[in-house]
Amino acid sequence: AAVGGALLLGLAAVFLVPPVQSAFSSTSGRQLPIYSVQTDEKKAALGINCAWDDRDILPMLSTLQQNGVRATFFLLGEWAQKYPDAARTIARAGQEIGSHSNSHRDMDTLSQEEILQEIHLSCQNIHAACGQTPVLFRPPSGAYNDLVIDCIHRSGCIPIQWDLDTLDWQGLSAQEIEQRVRRQLAPGSILLLHAGAEYSAQALPLILNVAQEMGYQLFPVGELIDPASSCVDPSGRQLPAQS
Repeated sequence: AAVGGALLLGLAAVFLVPPVQSAFSSTSGRQLPIYSVQTDEKKAALGINCAWDDRDILPMLSTLQQNGVRATFFLLGEWAQKYPDAARTIARAGQEIGSHSNSHRDMDTLSQEEILQEIHLSCQNIHAACGQTPVLFRPPSGAYNDLVIDCIHRSGCIPIQWDLDTLDWQGLSAQEIEQRVRRQLAPGSILLLHAGAEYSAQALPLILNVAQEMGYQLFPVGELIDPASSCVDPSGRQLPAQS
């Protein structure tokens, strides 16, 4: 089932605790997003960035539906404004909605005010397009610093990265993407794909087949992460909550 509003609010509350915990500090002192999740179970998450066009949305949704898989679509705010029908279709299909910022600027180059504006505008524009306010936030280009992560938390969002880059954005063929996933998929992985990349829609069914062959279940990011834990190790892997 889709993550309900109450759970999302709970997630935000859990991750907005005082300084060290909420910042996901590593032992080096740097604040980190969640790159992956520590688990012994064969489960992983699909994160699909939407920042270019909407040509792949229906094929991707069809593939996911046919395989009974839900993913997280990280929408750019400006993308949601330009393609509101696509944003609504994603939401109505029961897929999870995240934010990918508003205008795809590298956020580690921005001031605190600009970072907060990117987050808030993206959430407003996404909500206006599809009726959902995202809690998960994936910074553009994976660019972040301590200020970016702090601002994401202060905005009530959860910073999400990835540990398995399909490199679809580099123009890899569907078969090359498939082999990359086959080599790198691990328990707790968060995958990076892009709607609008040349071969992503073709690669998606191959990725789902690989996961099934390897005995993995794929989830939206919000169902992979642990809502009771605000701790990550130095690699950005979310650790289980302390009992």
